[in-house]
Amino acid sequence: MTSKLLPNGLSGRTNRCLLNAGIPIKKKAVIRALKTGKLYPYCWPPNYGKKTHREVCHWAGVDPGTLPQVWPDHDTSPYPDIGISYRAWRCLRRSGVPANKKSVRQALRTGLLSPGQRPSNFGPQTHAELCRWTGVDPATLIHAFPKRTPSYLRNK
Repeated sequence: MTSKLLPNGLSGRTNRCLLNAGIPIKKKAVIRALKTGKLYPYCWPPNYGKKTHREVCHWAGVDPGTLPQVWPDHDTSPYPDIGISYRAWRCLRRSGVPANKKSVRQALRTGLLSPGQRPSNFGPQTHAELCRWTGVDPATLIHAFPKRTPSYLRNK
């Protein structure tokens, strides 16, 4: 199965990958992202593998052999021992929320940290951990998980 090319010359999957990474679909921006390591196969963005990488390099006119071959290290700062797990700390770091209780409490209340929606890997367990760490009752949050009704009880 071949993917249908869009007017810009890239497949829909590749367009989605670039949009998810926050990279404008312009050749100069894509070339800069390739050279700085913001686009790296199997690293970032999700679903950006070797086939998508080849397609992007061909579209941008870049030889993949001239790009950096070192895996970009996103976690250059050391993991602090502040009472939360590495996963929770990394979710905070990726979402741009400072790793202190006041900031996390505010992010939970405003919905910046919402389980299953944003950021990546922020699910119910990480949500519960950060709620315990900050002393917030998850039931009082606006964006708490809705209680699900079994399918056989729903109106059809």
